[in-house]
Amino acid sequence: MQRIILRAVLVGLVAGLIAGVYHNIVTVPVIERAIVIEEERSAAALPAGAQPDDEPPLVSLGMQRVGMAIGTGIIGAVFGLVFAAAYGLLRLALPESRPAAMAITAGLLGFWAISFLVSVKYPFVPPGVGAEETLLSRQGFHLLFYALSALGVAGLILALYEIKGSIGSEATRQRLYALAGLGYVVFLLLIFWLVPGNPDEVPVPADLLLEFNNVSLIGHLLVWGLMAVGFAYLLRKDQLSGQE
Repeated sequence: MQRIILRAVLVGLVAGLIAGVYHNIVTVPVIERAIVIEEERSAAALPAGAQPDDEPPLVSLGMQRVGMAIGTGIIGAVFGLVFAAAYGLLRLALPESRPAAMAITAGLLGFWAISFLVSVKYPFVPPGVGAEETLLSRQGFHLLFYALSALGVAGLILALYEIKGSIGSEATRQRLYALAGLGYVVFLLLIFWLVPGNPDEVPVPADLLLEFNNVSLIGHLLVWGLMAVGFAYLLRKDQLSGQE
């Protein structure tokens, strides 16, 4: 398992760095448009005759782009830990399945639980949007939803594993599978209802907000997809060389 974790983290790191290139090309222009809108909004709120502060940025644009790539690399490594956990659970629940298929499934489950569902609850917004006073509470709610969403998928996999190994007729197992799926849906509805949403107003045009959310979600899909394919490739390479 240690080898799986190390591989997943390294593959996730590389996938995150590649996604950083994507974000620098696609996402940064959207962020810059949001910054212009925020500056115009702040200038309009100034008293008559007052001049906005034209302070130079503390970090150059080039360094910001490098920092974004490093940040997405770190996020990819963290996603790699989640991927390794999902792959380990799938290997436990479906030992007869092909390793490459389990790797692709782990990537899909990771994107579903950690990226897609979270973006539905908390749509991605440009950096700096939201009140500073609510920053810690917003981050706390986000982390809570991340954890609950991941636990929901883990619980579903373990439930399917227990049902598969249970004693009973095939019809009984099929009913239990359906109940497990229904239980997961109910769990999702509960966490969407119980975990508070974003308390802050988002002063960004709806079309720009939707565009930023979409390009960010595509970036997440890129990380999970590259990670799944890269991990599956390494597993296939191991099989060809006769390793476990």
